[in-house]
Formats: sequence, C-alpha cells, structure tokens
Amino acid sequence: MRIKRNFFLIVVFVLSIQMSYAQDSIPSSTEVQTLLADSNGYVFHGAFGGITIGYGTIDKEASLFLGGRVAWLINHKFALGFAGAGFFNNLIKDDTYLPSDYYLKGGYGGLFFQPIFFSKKPIHFSFPILLGVGGVVVDHNYYWTQEWGATDANYYDSDVFLIFEPGIDVEFNMISFMRMSLGASYRFTNNVNLMYEYNEDGVTRQHDIDTHILNNFSFRLGIFFGWF
Repeated sequence: MRIKRNFFLIVVFVLSIQMSYAQDSIPSSTEVQTLLADSNGYVFHGAFGGITIGYGTIDKEASLFLGGRVAWLINHKFALGFAGAGFFNNLIKDDTYLPSDYYLKGGYGGLFFQPIFFSKKPIHFSFPILLGVGGVVVDHNYYWTQEWGATDANYYDSDVFLIFEPGIDVEFNMISFMRMSLGASYRFTNNVNLMYEYNEDGVTRQHDIDTHILNNFSFRLGIFFGWF
C-alpha cells in the first residue's frame, strides 16, 4: 500500500514538473500579448528628451521654429510623449518700416507619437506625429512702433488653432545616450481668422490674412539625450 502511494506521489511530482515546463515554454492562450514586445515577450522601457530647431515659411516669409520633445520609449521602436514648438516669421527686417508691416508669432504643442524602425542601426528612420493645439499672434513691426509712437490697441490680433503635424526623421545614433535627427514635416491646421488694422494718413486700413497661413512644410534638426 505504501509502495503504491509513493509511486503515485512520484507520478504526480513528475507530471507537475512537466506541466510547469510546458506552461513556461508555450505561451498561454489567456496571457496578454502585446504589439511592442519582442519575440521573447520582453519590453524595454526607456526615455529621452531634447530640442529641435526648424526652418520653414509662414505667410511667404522665412520662419524659425524652436521646440522640444520629451517621450517614453517602448522597446526601442515606439515613443509616446509631448512635443511643441514656438515660431516667428520676423527673420528678415527691412528698413522701410511701413505702417502695413506686420509679422506672425506663436506656438503649439500636444501629444507626440513616433514609430521607430531599425533603431539599433547607426542610421535609421522614424515617423513622428504631433496632435495638439496652438495660438498665433499678429504683431506690428517693432521698429515702426518706436519710430511713430504707435500703440498696440489697433495693431494686434490673435487666434487659436488645432494642429496635426506628421513627419519623417532620419536619425543618427551618435553615442549610446545621444541621438541626432534630420527631418521634415507638414503642418495641417484648421482655419485661423486673423486681420491686421493700421492707420495710414489718418485712415484706418484692414488687411485680412489667409486662413490657411500656417499650413506648410518645415525642416528641422534635433538633438536628444536619454536611454535609447
């Protein structure tokens, strides 16, 4: 009787080991499987942040974009975080300083998504996407204001906008914790309603600005530091 019981215990022990091994080696149908895990089910968690410097055109004028990104990096192939940029198109200042001179400035920011491909290669590419909100201001030429003593009351307008900005970046792994990128993107915004009023020879004049004035390409350089 004791022999049968011991034999039964041995069989149960061996079967339990086999079942445990099978459970570890074969994924369970009830186990949550993720899109971003590697073939072994492992998920790497990293993070990075950095600055971007861009160039484009707004209202047919050269424009500068200064921005940044902060993101959580998942398994080396997908980043999720926040990004934004400020801009102005008053780069070229002529010497006329007419009352009709104006420029645009503003900024935007929001959620940032970035699928990354072949991230462990020295040179690889990604597709950053920004969904957010921003604001734009119409301002007058500072030098004209100083020269003619104009006030801000009649020379100012602003509006808010939603923005969708997809792009493509070529990225360079400089060292283990530093990455650089060269990229381009296109800004899609809803219509902005802006006008510029000014006094000329005692007459108030109005200039309506194109509602699609922010929609255009921009090109940028990025420098990022973190755990890639």
